[in-house]
Amino acid sequence: MTDWRFTLHRMSGFLRTLFGSKMAIAGLIILIVYTFLAVGANVITPYDPETSIVAGAYAPPSWYRYLSEGSALSQNVFLQQSPGFFSDPLQSGTSWSFAASDPRVTASYDPSFSYVQGGGSVRVTLDRIAGPGNYTATFKTTFDWPYPGPPARLIASLAVNAPAGSPELPVSATLFVERISGGYAKWNLTDPTSTIVRPAFGSLLSKDPLITYYRTGTNATWVPGEPVIYDSNGNGKYDTGETAIVGSLPQKGATLSTDPNLKYIDTSKSGNWTAVDSVVYDSNGSGFFDAADTLVAGQSTGNNNLSWSSYPFTTPGWQSPRSLDSNSGTLQQVVQKRGLNPAQLIFGSKDQYTFGVRVTINSALSSATPVNVYLDNMNLKIYGTSFGLLGTDYQGADVWSQLIYGARISLMVGLLSAFIGILLGLVVGLVAGYLGKVVDEVLMRFTDMLLVIPGLPLLIVLVTVLGGAFGSGRTLALILVIGFLGWMGFARVVRSQVLSLKERPFVEAAKAAGAGSGHITIRHILPNIVGLIYVNLALAVPGAILAEAALSFLGLGDVSVLSWGRMLNLVETTGSQKIWWWVIPPGLSIALVSVAFVMIGFSLDTLFNPRLRQRI
Repeated sequence: MTDWRFTLHRMSGFLRTLFGSKMAIAGLIILIVYTFLAVGANVITPYDPETSIVAGAYAPPSWYRYLSEGSALSQNVFLQQSPGFFSDPLQSGTSWSFAASDPRVTASYDPSFSYVQGGGSVRVTLDRIAGPGNYTATFKTTFDWPYPGPPARLIASLAVNAPAGSPELPVSATLFVERISGGYAKWNLTDPTSTIVRPAFGSLLSKDPLITYYRTGTNATWVPGEPVIYDSNGNGKYDTGETAIVGSLPQKGATLSTDPNLKYIDTSKSGNWTAVDSVVYDSNGSGFFDAADTLVAGQSTGNNNLSWSSYPFTTPGWQSPRSLDSNSGTLQQVVQKRGLNPAQLIFGSKDQYTFGVRVTINSALSSATPVNVYLDNMNLKIYGTSFGLLGTDYQGADVWSQLIYGARISLMVGLLSAFIGILLGLVVGLVAGYLGKVVDEVLMRFTDMLLVIPGLPLLIVLVTVLGGAFGSGRTLALILVIGFLGWMGFARVVRSQVLSLKERPFVEAAKAAGAGSGHITIRHILPNIVGLIYVNLALAVPGAILAEAALSFLGLGDVSVLSWGRMLNLVETTGSQKIWWWVIPPGLSIALVSVAFVMIGFSLDTLFNPRLRQRI
């Protein structure tokens, strides 16, 4: 029989004997399950364990909803799974609809113009032949909120492009959510009261010497685009706290210039400019607002639309909201419920809701050129109060994803550290036991010295010192430190076995035949302690996993990756000890994997130890 057939036959016999132990089978099943989860994490879950926000913070598992305590929990509702319009939302069969205050305001799908790469946008067009007026259009969709309880969070998004927008042609957009039934049923997610009103032609223009501008060129008079500042103390320099009527604020101490044609319409009848008054550049010096004049800043009837990066839309290019997250103070201020999450206010019960945008175009003149406003990236994400198999953490990240990604690091650190420790212990034990005398004495005294040093404090010191050399990625430092401090016990066990084996007749015969120390160690002694190596390797892994978990729990682990120990560290540092669905999974996983290796180790010990071997 050839060598490979003999080896195969011996291996099959070994496995049959091993699988005859129920303890070994149970341990292998546990290890196979966790290994499958660790290796297939990228396929099993689509979420990043730390950066993907999948639901509200501290959301219990979805199955908790079927218990009486969780009957009021909700789940996620996303109007669109991916942002952007990749097909015509206005075609029949979709939930989107369009309505306008005038038939000359129309909407169509433009597949070639988009905020999101590869998509299209909804184009709202005003035929300006209709003449001056305030034109409004609404683009919306209807959906159901099927849960008795409120969500934890909502995030609304919209990108707007108004290429023709200008101070003379202001375009505004307001996102809203509306409940179909009920009392107070409409909530604006962007400030609806803020709008720019164009003054009527013929309005009297007044002078205020404190209306100044910041000169950006060599021009002697104000030119469009330059900041207009209200110099409240009249010192001719910009001081912190002074108001920018239009444009960006200059640096503190910048010189301000005056232009007698910068005037205002005294709507407030206060005798000087106030925030509600329009500012006009009187180009012809007539003292009255007419078609030749430039509207610098229109009358504001609201509080300056809190949620948009530029209002009104007077610059080309796509503009997105600054913050439409119900967790932000901005949206709470818009809804005028400071301190109350708008998601919980709006979606208080089961009902049908409408999500949409209201576009307003203030056209002062007739023109043959139409006005186009493009809408894209319109979505409403409502994050529920329950999610997935194991719920979410303090940020709303998926605990299940953290658990299976954490299995990678915990298993890798445990296996590699145990392998390093067993390898070092094997080398030291073989050398000390076979060579004996001075070598044995030196190696064993060094081993004893390391054995009496408290393990955890030494680990903490070494990881702290060596971890700095690895930066934030301390996984390698953990593996090396745990491995290099885990060999002493095995070295003494190997030494005792070698001391016994080297006195056996077959070793004496090899010496008499002229075999060297290396040949005897590799060919005669090592094969007789292979079983000991397997057993101790299996039993060393749980200790390495627990050491990594302990160090990570104390904040000394690798912060760039997630392990079971770091999960417990996050629980502790965020004060989430009562969130059982976040605490139990990593702790239980550490215990199960440790028990699995112990069961396999005991089974191997029973198999290799003649005194414990059971004949099946």
